[in-house]
Amino acid sequence: MNRKPFFAYRSFQKEFDAMREFHAAGVNQFCVFPAHTTNSLGEPYSEYPPTWLAPEVYDFAPFDQQIEDVKKISPNPEILCMVDLNSPSWLVRRLNVAHCGPADSFLSLTDALSSPAWFEATCNYMESLIRHAEEKYGHLIQCYILACGTTDEWMDYSNGRESLQKLNRYREWVKARGEAEPECIPTYAQRFHAPHNGLRDPQQDADALRYWQFHSELVADSILRFAGAARALIPEGKEIGVFYGYVLELGTKRLVQAGHLACDKLLASDQIDFLISPGSYQDRELGGGGGFMIPNGSIHLAKKGYLHECDHRTHTANLELTSYIKLTWMPLLWKNETEDIAGLRREFCRSLFHGTSLWWFDMWGKFFTGRETLREIARFKQIWDRLADRNRQPDAEVALFVDPASLRYVNDESENSFAGAIMPPLLRCCNRLGAPYRVYTLADLPRIPDLDRFKLVILPALYEVTQEKRALLEQYLFRKNRTILWLHGAGLSDGERWSEAAMEELTGFPLDASGGPVSRGSWFSASCPQSDALTPGILRDLARSAGVHLYSDSPLPVWASEDLLMVHSAAAGRYEIHLPRQAAKVTELFSNRIASEQSDRILCDFDGPGTLLFELQYR
Repeated sequence: MNRKPFFAYRSFQKEFDAMREFHAAGVNQFCVFPAHTTNSLGEPYSEYPPTWLAPEVYDFAPFDQQIEDVKKISPNPEILCMVDLNSPSWLVRRLNVAHCGPADSFLSLTDALSSPAWFEATCNYMESLIRHAEEKYGHLIQCYILACGTTDEWMDYSNGRESLQKLNRYREWVKARGEAEPECIPTYAQRFHAPHNGLRDPQQDADALRYWQFHSELVADSILRFAGAARALIPEGKEIGVFYGYVLELGTKRLVQAGHLACDKLLASDQIDFLISPGSYQDRELGGGGGFMIPNGSIHLAKKGYLHECDHRTHTANLELTSYIKLTWMPLLWKNETEDIAGLRREFCRSLFHGTSLWWFDMWGKFFTGRETLREIARFKQIWDRLADRNRQPDAEVALFVDPASLRYVNDESENSFAGAIMPPLLRCCNRLGAPYRVYTLADLPRIPDLDRFKLVILPALYEVTQEKRALLEQYLFRKNRTILWLHGAGLSDGERWSEAAMEELTGFPLDASGGPVSRGSWFSASCPQSDALTPGILRDLARSAGVHLYSDSPLPVWASEDLLMVHSAAAGRYEIHLPRQAAKVTELFSNRIASEQSDRILCDFDGPGTLLFELQYR
């Protein structure tokens, strides 16, 4: 994965004027999407005609036209090709009538994935499209993005309900684990039983916990089956990506049910080259830090890529899909072009500091129309060409570890569920820490080469601490005078029984108690039971006591690497940034002005909402 990260343009619409503007700004990478299905509003995903017309009947002329339309704007483009694996409506009807079971992959992904007839038909279509694409445009296509499930993001909206084909797959999966085959899938009441204030019990709900693990692994295994078939048809070095692994974002009715809790399996496979997600929807307002839905540190460890989708609605964004569909419920968080530029700069920097690819998603058109905005895109591209690197990561002393297996304990079905109150409030605080942080899954612990750099470690929702996990914690985290911050119910289950006493023995705090840091011998323990009770001030005090270098005395989003530093602010003001050592020269890259010389301080002056990006030279 040594190539330069992607910097691309994408839209659902035929936004030819915007494409020309992006090409004039130096962008030569464009996404095409030969689609045959409708979106969550029932509207066609593509303005081009469908490509999959009937069983084994394909018309790739609309796909060719998409490529040719791009070539009219950019004669030799680099193409990111999305592949629509969702079910055309005729396929849904035919498979149901033929008693092959539910096959609406958009609304009931795991039902479709469990159907051999659906998989065969869909894989045949994918392979035919890729063969055609490689024969005619292989020299242009850089990657294939396999899209399926709700909103093409491999999300399941079936509530985990039973179907015959899914029961058969579940029995096969259980048998492969060496366990007795179940008679049925857990009932609705069993699937969403959660006796401990919204959390499942390892004994009472053992079947449900096992089933929800199967549910996510079915999605991940199916992605890998499709990717393996695609891999056999494309040249070495051409990449495959998917939208998957949103463990930092999903909440009510999706945290567990969407099927995104097997991201470690995809990261361990050589069939997938990169993962994709939109920028976090939870902290997009000015002054927020934006963010990713997938643990970026894990992606680096697995030597994978990540594509950050900037679909943030600017003040000019079109929200009128048709005369009947107006997205008035989607607020425009940025109110003018000054705010647009401040927010877009922040998202650009977020990608730059985390070594991700980036595409600008002009979703329904008119997202990028302002003259100053387009000049910014051109400036971004110049900086990107010089500095973007897939290996770049924040120079962090704070790490957050999420455990997908523990998240299975959460009942995400109820509207009153706290599923959405775990990660987003925590990440909002981390974004205002005034220092960078990294995010991993717990399984990464033995593989992090520079683990000792982390002075403050945050462990949210670590409900299940088995003997194996306890050994990992003791070997890798409980040392070096490190501070551990526990959030909400750490260690309440050991995988076999529920025990509040076990939690207190592990953390030093009883359930729902907050406090610390308290010495535990070779490490310090702190507790904040509810994420929404954590504040940037509390987190900053913990970080400071742990010896973390805080770049700002104010709760600002700050990202730093060895040679770069970003500061974002929602309002006018002057802020002093403290570098860890003296820099010979500091240059602000958006304005190309020298900010300081021979100093370990940078004065940041904002005359309104803004984002500053500094290049640091220490010699």
